[in-house]
Amino acid sequence: MTGEPNKEIIRHYWNAINSGDAKAAADFWAESSINHGQERPHAEVERLHESLIRIYEHVTIHEMVAEGDWVVCRITAQGRHNAQPAIPFDSGIYLLTKPSGRAFSFQHIHMFRIVGGKIKEHWANRDDLGAAKQLGLELTSGKGSGTT
Repeated sequence: MTGEPNKEIIRHYWNAINSGDAKAAADFWAESSINHGQERPHAEVERLHESLIRIYEHVTIHEMVAEGDWVVCRITAQGRHNAQPAIPFDSGIYLLTKPSGRAFSFQHIHMFRIVGGKIKEHWANRDDLGAAKQLGLELTSGKGSGTT
């Protein structure tokens, strides 16, 4: 499967997230998959999606490109920090402060490798710093940082 069929899989995957269905989103993933270079069992992928759906209210797909087994898309994730996820994601920023109800919106680039109609591999690059700032977090230099 390549090209348009793989793009449709990813469209349906994001739609499952938008509908708040963690199980349906996780079911787009292979039984054993690679997420950011680490092999993940399916049960862990489902738990991750349960956490993600607690924070993300909506994902908008802007562009999607497919070549061979790979689908790349640029999205905007929007949500509100109303809960703390059980599993850290997005660099753990939602665990750095108590839920504040603050809204956020930030862009991601995702790369998915589709094998046998399932997501077998995933990589992403996100603007976690931009999201953290929207949540009220700030970068500070700690003692002993070596800067003068």
